[in-house]
Amino acid sequence: MGSTPLLSELLCTEVAACAAAVGHRLRVVPRPEWMAAAHGQRAAPQPPALVLWGLAPGETDGPETPPGSDGGQERPEPPIVAVTLDGSSAPPDALCLPSRSQQLCRLLARTRPANSEPPTRGRAAVVVHDGPGADGDEHWPGLSWALALLLGGPGRGLLVDAQGPQGSLSARLRALAPPVDRCVSWDGMQELPVPGPALASHLPGAGGVRWWGWTSSESADGPWRGEDWVQVAVETFPWTVVDVGKDQDLARDRAERGMALLVCTDRGPAAGRQLPADVLLQVTPRQRPSRASGHRDVRRGTVLAREPIGSVRVEARDWDGTSLASWSRSSRRGSARRLAAQVDLRLDRAGTLESGRPVAGRALR
Repeated sequence: MGSTPLLSELLCTEVAACAAAVGHRLRVVPRPEWMAAAHGQRAAPQPPALVLWGLAPGETDGPETPPGSDGGQERPEPPIVAVTLDGSSAPPDALCLPSRSQQLCRLLARTRPANSEPPTRGRAAVVVHDGPGADGDEHWPGLSWALALLLGGPGRGLLVDAQGPQGSLSARLRALAPPVDRCVSWDGMQELPVPGPALASHLPGAGGVRWWGWTSSESADGPWRGEDWVQVAVETFPWTVVDVGKDQDLARDRAERGMALLVCTDRGPAAGRQLPADVLLQVTPRQRPSRASGHRDVRRGTVLAREPIGSVRVEARDWDGTSLASWSRSSRRGSARRLAAQVDLRLDRAGTLESGRPVAGRALR
């Protein structure tokens, strides 16, 4: 960047924050050194995945294309993107930072070196509850937490309360895990310029689960109110569980956008089929089920109603506790691991999820 040392440092600092947020490494190279390497006078230690060309304030010349590769060997040249500080006159295709830092982060997140494995993107599912209580999960309050933990892994699954900051899920988690300093709240999401792992590290944690929505403020509007947080989540977390409570309209909206739909109900298969569920989680109440026609559960010696295809039986008693300790104990049981495997298998069979790829393009049944 041909400018004063202060402006160069400010631009490099902003670019470095974006690179660190998505797990990339940044190497700062003066223009003479870059041109020498491009002419074959000095070989780069490793071909870059992306070249960011810093523009000084008032500089309008776009990025320079390197004149060739070293030794005459053919290799694809990395893309070159111009970046500059806000308030500077720049070419239309240049990224002005920090106002467009989010766009730079997304560009970096989609960029990978040649001959490298494609980046794995996470999966996402929306969970709707059809049961008693304000959010429909009074008898199994830890189930959404469990799905985020079991499907994503400790510290790698994200639980989102789509009901907003006043949702009972957020209130429950606030009581269990008070936020620490520098946590990102609903309000803080508006002020955070950089998504990706940097965002994840500032979300509050609860027993191995990252979650979003702990503040008690009513102000949840802003640029992160919508699809942005889902897009960031699937690029950052192996699994994102979006809890919509009883809001069936919101569940349908998310399903139409391509998210897998999980319906939790203790009212029988017919109640769960009111929505186009990809997986029906049939929650068994604490009391012993009454005898009815169907197949016999040999382990319990009771007769259960036959389960429809795509359903998974869930024991409410495993997730009816009120503490993270009880949920953590339940998550270590074999029944919990089977639950995660069954959900994952049924989503794969339903065609709503492709391994290592985002959820997209599902048609409603």
